[in-house]
Amino acid sequence: DNTEPGAIKVPFNATPPVSRIDPKKGQTIKIMYTGSQTLPSDRESVFWFNVLEVPPKANKNENSAAQNTLQLAFRTRIKLFYRPQGLGDLAGEAPAKLTWRMKHEQGKSVVTVNNPTPYFVSFNSIELESTGKKYIVDGQMAAPLTETSFTLKTATTISSGKINYSFINDFGGIINATASLQ
Repeated sequence: DNTEPGAIKVPFNATPPVSRIDPKKGQTIKIMYTGSQTLPSDRESVFWFNVLEVPPKANKNENSAAQNTLQLAFRTRIKLFYRPQGLGDLAGEAPAKLTWRMKHEQGKSVVTVNNPTPYFVSFNSIELESTGKKYIVDGQMAAPLTETSFTLKTATTISSGKINYSFINDFGGIINATASLQ
């Protein structure tokens, strides 16, 4: 969502909260669960880690070419998943357990995915293929133990076909998969 980062209360601390990163260098940030909020123990929880990148201020004593610069600040949002200890390392099996259906609601075509697992599934892309045509599906994540609906960009009366999708694994890799509409 678009909530201001300062208004969000989360059960984590990031150390260091502010740092300077020199050119061609990096920074490790340690994120620790504080326990200040009780999180579900039967499923993953998702949070957003906000990083604000601010360039150094230009030196006014430099030549005139340096004075004519454009400086941009970037805000990057990274998904941060909290996985309770009891869940184990079976997240890689979650995408194979998804079931996909097609529905029509209020004149719109909707692809519904049921995720019976305790893990989030993050999608890189979702595409519906039927009778030789391909339709792009707007979808980002399937939450654990829920049914999530994604609206097609174009209305259609498709009732059968297959879903070609790619998901992001725990290591950031993109894995392609295919499933049938049920």
